[in-house]
Parts: sequence; structure tokens; C-alpha cells
Amino acid sequence: MELRVVCPESCAFEGEAAFVALPATSGELGVLPGHASEISTLKPGYVRVSETAMGQVDRVICVWEGYAEVTLDRVVVLTERACDAAEVDRPKVQAQLEEFEGQLSMCAEEDAHRAYLYNEVAWCRLLLDAPAV
Repeated sequence: MELRVVCPESCAFEGEAAFVALPATSGELGVLPGHASEISTLKPGYVRVSETAMGQVDRVICVWEGYAEVTLDRVVVLTERACDAAEVDRPKVQAQLEEFEGQLSMCAEEDAHRAYLYNEVAWCRLLLDAPAV
């Protein structure tokens, strides 16, 4: 089946998959070719892709909140952010995390910028905690 992971800035992944596991808000959703059509909301997490056979993970894609549309032969993930875990520059992300945490520690409780910083910290941690393939 075809898998596309799309975010506003780019198409993070487009290719064939034998099995896809999605971080749905209702729990992990596994999709094989021929799956019943559905639309699901996604929480921050990892899209695990098996390119050749179920049971092996060939690729991990970090995603933020979004939606997944499943049809008989296609899965389309629409998300705010997406990144192939294999392409994460860990030292760079670690430096960004430390910078955001430093900014957060200097923000007043009522500062509206805190929400932005919390999201950035969470995204950095998600990238750094991505499972290795």
C-alpha cells in the first residue's frame, strides 16, 4: 500500500509499505493493505513503517498531532510536524532542547510564550527518544 506523511513544510515520507503502525489518540492503530477505510486523529508519537513484511520496522517517522486517512490501498498522514527519525541530528536537537529549556526557566508564569516553549521542548524530546531502526 502507499504511505504518505505530509506536513505544511514538506512531504516527510512517500513510499510503499506492507504494514504501518500509527499513534492514534484512541491507541495504536495497525494498518495492513485492504484495511477498512477510516479517519483517525493522531497524537505526538511515531509512525512505524514495515516496508516489506509485518513484524519488522524499517523506518520510524516522528509526528506531531494530526490526522490519518486510511483507505484500502493508501494511508495519508497529515500532521503539523514530521521527521524521519534516521535523519535527526541528535547533537543539534539536544542543543535546541537546552536552549528552549533555558528560555522556559526565564519566562514568567503568565508569559504567553511559555506554551510555545513547552511545545518545542516536547518536540525535541520526541525526536531524541525516537526508537532506533
